[in-house]
Amino acid sequence: MMIFNYSFVFLAAALALFFELGQALSQSDINTILTSHNQYRAKHGAPALKWDSSVAVFAQKWTNRCVFQHSGSPSYGENLAMGYGSWDQVVSGWYSEVKSYDYNNPGFSGATGHFTQVVWKGTGKIGCGFSSCNGQKIYSCNYKLPGNYLGQFTQNVLPPK
Repeated sequence: MMIFNYSFVFLAAALALFFELGQALSQSDINTILTSHNQYRAKHGAPALKWDSSVAVFAQKWTNRCVFQHSGSPSYGENLAMGYGSWDQVVSGWYSEVKSYDYNNPGFSGATGHFTQVVWKGTGKIGCGFSSCNGQKIYSCNYKLPGNYLGQFTQNVLPPK
């Protein structure tokens, strides 16, 4: 009888964790996210990002809400995407804003904010989440330390090498 009780408790805990975390990312997804980000960052002289599990839990919990809007957390930078088929496409989409960035007039713009967060030199950690909501895929990456601070673009968003 005790074995059954422990098994039930373990199963209940595993189910609670699944519903709390939703669709946790595979190691393959994590590797893709890091590789994609770090290839783009290297072009701009930014150090490689490291995966942070606690940041990933935050991102996953946020995407589990199935609301396509920024969390507003002051602790993290944040990039969101919807409708893409893979993490490679997501990160490439964020980076594609580079074509609109003006290095002669550095600063924040809604047209380039995803790009500048991807390559922000002062950011060292990343964690991401994904949820499928009503047939739509929602992707979120959170960044620690956050980027896109006014007055800090010149030293954090460097021209490509």
